[in-house]
Amino acid sequence: MREHGWARGTTLLVAAVLVVVGAPLAGATPSGSGASSPRRLRAGKPGELISATPVIAPAGSRAWKVLYHSRALDGRDIEVSGVVVAPTSKPPSGGRPVVTWAHGTHGLADMCAPSQAIDSTYRITGIHQFLKAGYVVAATDYEGLGTPGQHPYLVGESEGRGVLDIVRAAEQLPGADASATTLIYGHSQGGQAALFAGQIAPTYAPDLHVLGVTAVAPVSDLSDLLPEASAAAPLVGYLVMAAVGLHTTYPIDLSAILTPQTLANLDVVDRLCSDDLVDYYAQFAPSQVVLQNPVDVPGVASVLLDDRAGNVSTPTPLLVIQGDQDALVPKAETDAFVQRACALGDRVDYRIYPGEDHVGARDASVNDVAAWMADRVAGRPAPSTC
Repeated sequence: MREHGWARGTTLLVAAVLVVVGAPLAGATPSGSGASSPRRLRAGKPGELISATPVIAPAGSRAWKVLYHSRALDGRDIEVSGVVVAPTSKPPSGGRPVVTWAHGTHGLADMCAPSQAIDSTYRITGIHQFLKAGYVVAATDYEGLGTPGQHPYLVGESEGRGVLDIVRAAEQLPGADASATTLIYGHSQGGQAALFAGQIAPTYAPDLHVLGVTAVAPVSDLSDLLPEASAAAPLVGYLVMAAVGLHTTYPIDLSAILTPQTLANLDVVDRLCSDDLVDYYAQFAPSQVVLQNPVDVPGVASVLLDDRAGNVSTPTPLLVIQGDQDALVPKAETDAFVQRACALGDRVDYRIYPGEDHVGARDASVNDVAAWMADRVAGRPAPSTC
């Protein structure tokens, strides 16, 4: 889940011409504390583009920071931010396939949103391979990260909706030449987002033609991860973020999970991005941060079961990648997800990278992912290790 410095990106300072598609870009908003928007959000359909602002992009491409409509799990119309990157070469007659790219953990504060960084497009793992292949890349910030409201960190369906709706937004963006042909990619938190996007796509976004889902070291079952995090100082910061994120959506009593000391200083999640937040909580003994294993709190186990990937089948092929030295999302968790998916009849290509940790597996697999995606675009049969 840790992105090794990604969360420390500088706030976007590039001045650019605003391309207004709907309403203008919102002004700066407070961090993810549930503060109200400085303007009223005009009603729109999920994926409807609100605005786009040109930002710096890799050579041979153009990019925009975008705002678009999505839906919270309670049905509210919300705005979500992200970036879209497109090649400048001549597009095919049917438009370009879109890689919707889901990022790993950055934090819960608005300043941690990946699109806030001045070099946000360069930080997308695989961006050069994807652009060379002629794909549009769309990278959501997720609900409440960089936009009004709280970020439902590790709430899989919320993340999945943002991942799908930015493809719809890219289709409306002049100059992107994006099509409905979709490839879903995610790492860590984004792996969870990718898996949920694949699961809900047939009902939530039937207009998209999803060819496949790639999930690298995905967070697939918090009931496995949270008990470990509750007892390990280097991981307890993730538990705090997860508890706060789940609390935005589910009736979870934080006072039953977090100590009074933690609750009294909980505004730290709105002031620090993930790397610094994890370091902050690591200075305390876990018992100073957490009252008990969250799974033991009444009602939490059922919430975590609802938020588990692999409860329903995914109709499109899956590529699942895992490093066997991953200390953040252990291989055993991903093994269990693959077993669930195979039992449901999913087509899963499970690849284990010996010697690689959480970030290493992501970086080592870039070319393999690009080749797997090219096969899906070409219509070749997807392999399965089930």
